[in-house]
Amino acid sequence: MKKLLLSILVMFSCLINGQKLDTLNLYYLNNSPFAYEENGAATGLEVDIIKEYASWLKTKKNTTVHLNFKAFNNFDELYSAVKKGGSKVIGLSSATIKEDREKEVDFSPAYLKNTTLLVTNGSVPTLKNNSKEEITKCLANLEAVTVENSTYSGYLNSLKKNALPNLKINTVSKISDITSQIADNAKMFGYVDVVNFWYYIKNNSTKYLKIQKVLSNNSESFGFLMPKNGLNKNLINEFFESGFGFTSTKNYHQILEKYLSYEVLQSVEIE
Repeated sequence: MKKLLLSILVMFSCLINGQKLDTLNLYYLNNSPFAYEENGAATGLEVDIIKEYASWLKTKKNTTVHLNFKAFNNFDELYSAVKKGGSKVIGLSSATIKEDREKEVDFSPAYLKNTTLLVTNGSVPTLKNNSKEEITKCLANLEAVTVENSTYSGYLNSLKKNALPNLKINTVSKISDITSQIADNAKMFGYVDVVNFWYYIKNNSTKYLKIQKVLSNNSESFGFLMPKNGLNKNLINEFFESGFGFTSTKNYHQILEKYLSYEVLQSVEIE
């Protein structure tokens, strides 16, 4: 009887409204080192965590899923696709967990902490404080660059509203374009995640960028995106939170160490 009840519970944990979780449609944003294509296959920090989730489904839920990856180069397009993508979709996009987004999509528990950095060209003076006078003195003659409808753009719009009313905000489609434009143009500034900043510096050591610490934000975390009422929400919550939690495991730390260096890993890992 106990075995029968266990079998029924396992079956229902992978079924919603008669649908079976046999496929994970994984929409990923091309954004190294989070998720990207290498030698014709999806790889990256987020991809490896999702593969751990698939392995957990097989081991703990007796459910084998096929991983179907689809790449996106634009966050807005990926976000929209996840909302409309059906119950088996998960979005891998280093997405900040935000209250306004939670009205439209579901998030997994956090898999990474984040600090969003205000970055300028190295020639821009260092802001001494976050007063309106200091911001105006250092940034009033510059233009901003961001990804539309991102967390970064929200911070820039707030900065424009509170201190820089004439600020021109330019948009690009890829996060990596933010750092490259700032490095190449002393008149540009913008927000980027600490991992994106680290990755750019790692691969462009001759470029001189500056973190304006007084305008950075360090109270964010990243989660995987899912459509409302999807098949994965309860399961991925259990994956992350059962026992001591996935982020306390050796496999989690090995994934971070594989893609990140010590100086950034310490600031982003979930403890």
